[in-house]
Amino acid sequence: MTTSKTTKSTSATRNALLEAAARVMVAHGSKALTLEAVAREAGISKGGLLYHFPNKEALIAGMLQQLIDQKTASLKHELEQDDAPDTPGHWLRAYIRSYENHNTHSGAMQSALLAAVAENPELLKPWQEKFADWQRQIEASELDPAIATVIRLAINGLTFAYLFGLGVPQESLHKQVIETLLKLAQQ
Repeated sequence: MTTSKTTKSTSATRNALLEAAARVMVAHGSKALTLEAVAREAGISKGGLLYHFPNKEALIAGMLQQLIDQKTASLKHELEQDDAPDTPGHWLRAYIRSYENHNTHSGAMQSALLAAVAENPELLKPWQEKFADWQRQIEASELDPAIATVIRLAINGLTFAYLFGLGVPQESLHKQVIETLLKLAQQ
């Protein structure tokens, strides 16, 4: 097998294990996340799982990193698609649209975040660092930093409303909220 095929196979197995872990937590809660349950769900031996993730914390860290990678890729895509890249608020508008286009209300995200906090709050450090970086980008967006930060916090609040079922707005209101935030990010 060539290195390229081995890398693709390893990546595919890692992704299958991360998806299996999310399915276990969505179906049974974070307490049910065991290496045995994930291996069984993925149809792989526990030894095969341990090759990729030597312990439960590494598995949860992998889930969280996968979410960061997906959000970052979505954000990059939105930055490239923006029709006004050299205008104030460009980065912030991409952040808003990436929220809409990245399935942030997924059960997998909720499970990974809850499991991370329950297992070891230190596992959230990559998320904390990424959000700090995004905050710096938002403050540098050439908009009033307070307004830009309010917009980010509104998006984060919307995310958590969906994650925890806290006053989730109806679809029409949700769309109006996003449109309002995009307008604010153009001023």
